[in-house]
Amino acid sequence: MSTKCLLPLISLCLILAGTTGCRSLNPWAAPPVWQAEQLTAIEGFDIPECALVVPERDAVFVANVSANPDEFWSDDNKGFVSLLNNKGDVASFRWVKSTPQLPLHGPKGMCVLGDHLYFTDNTRVMRCSVETGEGLELFAEGFGKANDLATDGNRVWVSDTTENAFIAITLDGTKTRFTAPQGINGITFSEGRMFGVSWHLHEVFELDPTGKQPPQPFGLASEFVNLDGIVVLPDGTFIVSDFKGHRIATITPDRKTVRTLCELDSPADISIDPDKGILYAPEFHQNRVRVYRLKKR
Repeated sequence: MSTKCLLPLISLCLILAGTTGCRSLNPWAAPPVWQAEQLTAIEGFDIPECALVVPERDAVFVANVSANPDEFWSDDNKGFVSLLNNKGDVASFRWVKSTPQLPLHGPKGMCVLGDHLYFTDNTRVMRCSVETGEGLELFAEGFGKANDLATDGNRVWVSDTTENAFIAITLDGTKTRFTAPQGINGITFSEGRMFGVSWHLHEVFELDPTGKQPPQPFGLASEFVNLDGIVVLPDGTFIVSDFKGHRIATITPDRKTVRTLCELDSPADISIDPDKGILYAPEFHQNRVRVYRLKKR
């Protein structure tokens, strides 16, 4: 077929895109735009830093730092973890709390692996039964500022903000340390790939969990102020919380386009129920967790 014959055919398909099978031939078709509809705002927390949805247990956990202003990394024995159901009702405000025998200071990032809920606590990582909250114990220690947690299904991964490192910890406590971008904060896994955000560099990175390749920036630093949390939707869209930018934003799967999803004060470590499309966003300075339903436009 000559070029003269091919061009009209392509033009016809572009005109009909959206109503015919020619849609897939349109290379300029815009990706779907995600929108957020607020369902509720749950009040009464005490400096909520992280929300974690565990759909299979009908549960949402909220880590409360519970500290004086500007003392968010202090060892003050005041931290606790709240338990919600997936309807937004508070099942137990102090589900896991500090005790004289095993004090909690500033719980932040969380993840679930096996039968345990893991959470950071300043220089330590703690764990307890994900079913009952009992059996609280020290899992690992010796970090500068243990910030967020993620799991690849076999190990617990920690972002250490002051040490500029991310650390893999096996269930027997063995640590493997890798160099991370300065000010590494939120981390997550998606389809076997690891991603993280930097508070100081305002950037999103793909991280190599083998440590063989250096962190690969998305090239979006000019878009953000101070990034805190990150999740990835099933379609490959990234959602990040910009704490001092006062918004949650989406990044298209090609890592090129940033759009504001919603505006709110001090969004911290976010979490999503991928099956229901529900996003939980703790507002650090407002002592509440906002709940949004995500939908495509």
